[in-house]
Amino acid sequence: MIIRAELIGNGTDNEPYSVDLPTYSNVATNETARRAFVDVPTVDVPSDVAAFVTANPVTDLVSPLPSPFPASLARSWQDHLARRYDLGSAKWKPVVA
Repeated sequence: MIIRAELIGNGTDNEPYSVDLPTYSNVATNETARRAFVDVPTVDVPSDVAAFVTANPVTDLVSPLPSPFPASLARSWQDHLARRYDLGSAKWKPVVA
C-alpha cells in the first residue's frame, strides 16, 4: 500500500532520513517537507489506518492531508506492528503525514 509518511532523521550519515516502519520501499521523498511516499506491505498496515489513507488521498508530498492523522490511529498502528513483530513494549512510531 502506498502511504505518505513522515520522515525522521536529519539526513546525515549517522542519522539518514527514513520512515519509522520495519519494512517499506521508498517511492519518492521530499526532505524539505519531511514526507515520503512509501510502499508498505499490506500485512503491516492495520485496516483502520488503510481506511484513513484511502479516505484521505494525496497526490503530492507538499499539500496538507485533507484530515489530520488521529493519534488513536497512530497508536493502533504502533500496537499492530508491536504484535506482528513481537516487540513487547518497543514500538515503531509511523505517522501518516
